[in-house]
Amino acid sequence: MPQEQYNIVEYIVYFIAEFAKQYAISEEKAFEYLYRYGGIKLIEDFYDVMHTQSFSDMVNSTATYCKRNGGDL
Repeated sequence: MPQEQYNIVEYIVYFIAEFAKQYAISEEKAFEYLYRYGGIKLIEDFYDVMHTQSFSDMVNSTATYCKRNGGDL
């Protein structure tokens, strides 16, 4: 796996853990929610910008994005 893909995967795994912690849900539920409402795709598409920002800001922004796509957290 190329280094950049590895970095993206590593970031997504950590992001899911942070999202789960912030919303007091399991990591499995966090993944399902993010996948269903476009959060994972958002991270993949905008990793180059997102990984330079704080996790707290990115979790909040991604949660807002997911809500706009029908999420309810």
